[in-house]
Amino acid sequence: MPHSAPPPPTAVRPARPVTAQQGFLRAWAALVPAALGVAYFLWRAPDVDLARLQLAGTAAAAKEVYDGHAPAFRDALVAQMVWVACGAATLLLVFQIGHHAYSGLRGRQVSHWALIATFAGAVFGLVENGLLVGALRVQGRVDDWPFATATALETVKWLLLGASTVIGATVWATTVSRAGRGMRRTAADPDDAETAPSPHSEHSDHTPEVVPPWPVAEADGRIWPTGVAHPHAEPGIPSAHWRYQSTTAPGREHAKLGFCVSGGGIRSATVTLGALQALRRSLREARYLVSVSGGGYTAGAMQLALNDTLTSRDAFAPGSPEEDHLRRHSKYVADGTGQWMVALGVLLRGLLASLFLLAAATGTIGLVLSWAYHDVPVTDLTHLAKPGIRFCTHCTTTPARPSFRDPAVWAVAYALVAAAGIWLLWLAAYVWDRADRMARWLARAFQAFVVLTLALTAVVFVLPLLAWSAVYLQTRNQVSRPDATVGAGLTVLVTYFAALVGTLWRRRQTVRTGLSKVMDVVRGRSGLSRAVPNGLLQYLTVWVVLVVLAAVFLLILGWTTATGWAWPLWLQICVPAVLLFIGSLLDQTWMSLHPFYRRRLASAFAVRREVLPGTEGTQVARPYDFATETTTLSEYGARKPDFPQVIFAAAGNLSGSDRTPPGRRAVSYTLSHDYVGGPDVGYACTACLEQRSKRHIARDLTVQSAVAISGAAFASAMGAQARAFQVLFALSNARLGSWLPNPGALAEQWSAPRWPAPPAPLIRRLPYLLREVFGRYPMDDRLLLVTDGGHYENLGLVELLRQGVRTAVCIDASGDIPPFATTLAQAIALAQEELGITITLHEPTALVPGSSDPLQPPSVLSALNARLSRTSVVTGDITYPEDLDIDGERGRHGTLIVARTTLTKDLPYELLSYAAAHPVFPHDSTSDQWFDHRQFDAYQTLGRCLGQRVQELLDGAEAS
Repeated sequence: MPHSAPPPPTAVRPARPVTAQQGFLRAWAALVPAALGVAYFLWRAPDVDLARLQLAGTAAAAKEVYDGHAPAFRDALVAQMVWVACGAATLLLVFQIGHHAYSGLRGRQVSHWALIATFAGAVFGLVENGLLVGALRVQGRVDDWPFATATALETVKWLLLGASTVIGATVWATTVSRAGRGMRRTAADPDDAETAPSPHSEHSDHTPEVVPPWPVAEADGRIWPTGVAHPHAEPGIPSAHWRYQSTTAPGREHAKLGFCVSGGGIRSATVTLGALQALRRSLREARYLVSVSGGGYTAGAMQLALNDTLTSRDAFAPGSPEEDHLRRHSKYVADGTGQWMVALGVLLRGLLASLFLLAAATGTIGLVLSWAYHDVPVTDLTHLAKPGIRFCTHCTTTPARPSFRDPAVWAVAYALVAAAGIWLLWLAAYVWDRADRMARWLARAFQAFVVLTLALTAVVFVLPLLAWSAVYLQTRNQVSRPDATVGAGLTVLVTYFAALVGTLWRRRQTVRTGLSKVMDVVRGRSGLSRAVPNGLLQYLTVWVVLVVLAAVFLLILGWTTATGWAWPLWLQICVPAVLLFIGSLLDQTWMSLHPFYRRRLASAFAVRREVLPGTEGTQVARPYDFATETTTLSEYGARKPDFPQVIFAAAGNLSGSDRTPPGRRAVSYTLSHDYVGGPDVGYACTACLEQRSKRHIARDLTVQSAVAISGAAFASAMGAQARAFQVLFALSNARLGSWLPNPGALAEQWSAPRWPAPPAPLIRRLPYLLREVFGRYPMDDRLLLVTDGGHYENLGLVELLRQGVRTAVCIDASGDIPPFATTLAQAIALAQEELGITITLHEPTALVPGSSDPLQPPSVLSALNARLSRTSVVTGDITYPEDLDIDGERGRHGTLIVARTTLTKDLPYELLSYAAAHPVFPHDSTSDQWFDHRQFDAYQTLGRCLGQRVQELLDGAEAS
């Protein structure tokens, strides 16, 4: 059964072996060995070309390098050995401190593997230089094997140490930053710094500030979240998972009556408006109103319309100023040429910002790789720089293919053989029962060697070939600078076109309504088959554009890798500087369509009734001015008298299978005035988050943002939706949704020592855009990408049942393609899977179109009769796994009432007439967010009819 108001769980406080001051001092002290090593190298090493010697590969090639200067090269090799040893010591110390600076599992794992890579790279470097020193001491003929081995070791050494150095610099900067922040906090409040804050500390109403999610074991056996106990972690309960999933926010009690309204954009919003107008009397008695997407448009509008003078009896009543305002703004996205130009401009702005940042990041990576290949030519690319930079339009000579060094090739082969050998040992380890520990060790070693093999393959083969291919295509096609500029512009236009296709494609249905009807008659199809168009061409368009973008970014990476070291100095400084400046200051969410979508939604739905001054009671619906009035969830979303608590149901996106089964990739994430979150991510006090979040993130903890986030239908993460569209939306910035605080991470951070806990992000920087592009959403990250509630469950029914209601009323305007109510079936299955709640519907086939008695005369109305259902409202029995406790009455059984947008023969004449003239009604595509007054009135009337039938059932149940 759903559980509310859980007692504060016991937090297991981890030990704090290192204080902030100690961490700060250790981080700076770790730099001493590296500084000494650099000083020794500069003092003792002669000015010789060590890299050429180390990559010579043969005795003859080496002889050409050191001939006549063997003592100088030996001294330089010895000095480099000292430098490598001292640098490795610094990195090892930094990674050891990283175990204290990172409270999360991922940070500690990265530090652990980087520590191993540093040790291995240092050993390879010392052995390599030792072999070369020994070979240079030999008088007379020298074999090739010391130089070949040295070249192979040099390749692996710089790969390992180069990656470890980048990671080490990040770990060191993070440690110094967090330790410094902890020291400042200690100086400001010594008592507060000594005691770690509890994630379950209470605020004024004696409810916890944060409730952790239920724990899960990751693939390697680690438990997350760590250091906290779940409130329902009672031993000996077979259905523990159902109990964990039934956890609701503290302070929410079981109730007699609750409503949920489905997603479906403006279609669902207008149906919900009509239904709630007819259900107003029961709505005033309900405890919960769970809304998803389009249903949330209307729920949020009603919530914001209520104030001290306007009660739930009058807000959005038929004929009210609020209803009139909404009807006039039903084309809320864009109505008129001016608004369309603004909408298209916003999309273009986000596209340019996204592609520019990604191109700058790709160019910066290529610049770093270019200098790496120039200073340590594992594969020589020097000959590519000159033709690549010239942009010669009359040159016909193409650059030669890069030549691979044999020892580097053998290094890749040896790594592959080692990985295969460890894999065979790993399989053999399972023969013995007592070899579990060895098997785990071999499994990790196998993974490490696979990663090493792939990295070596990329460094030795893939990146050089990519660099050569970019310059080859440039010289072969005689590409000039204007040609490259035109190509960049065409890439932007093609991506822009694809973004429009991905978001507006199904709008073509309303444009071709007349032609569609004619073709349907010719082909003998019913109008129902036209409800959702075929998306094959849409998919092909998206995939083609993704392939084009991938090719463009690979060419940028290859060209910058080939030519970067030869760029003018000002350009080498400007590219990473611009990336650092813009990438660190630009909030990725605010460059997406989310702010525009939120503003347009608010222009139609966020209004309050006012009496004009100087008039005799003239009333108008005035939109909120969000520039001067922030509608915080904790205040403006608070429960009003005679109105249920509004819970906006959204979806928190997670990658991997630690929390979600394959294919789902989304969990419940709700937003309300008391708490935000869900059982899989934990719950955090809304007011606490508003106070502790930075300005950019706090502005998404508002009522209008909750409405927009709950309705973020197209985003870079859409649950089980097509991955191709998600990548396109991320690359083009044509995405909705927002990154919001992860209550589970807050629970772990607030229970940890102060100084290593990562602070709340100021803004959502470039790394969050990259996570959307690559689909990486770890469950323990500080922020979660929160999108449309339909990506988890589109009715809000599962969330309503989680609250524990005896009578659940579901308004289903999700627009499923007949004959079956697929969204309802999915919600019933999800309720059984997650909550253990069984729902048995009474005569669900009565909802199927064609089940009704025909209208007369049937020969004339055959097409309409095929769309008529016997009823639009069905009931069902709810069986909870445990008793509900409602006002002292306990019981496991409840009633479900489902009102679905389907046609019946007893609808008003004007509605049947509209349905006969519009074969798609009532299943207009959710992509159609441009309702005219006829569509608005038709769906509102249908919703009002549904509400009246539900009210009759509720009245009958109350009378009985």
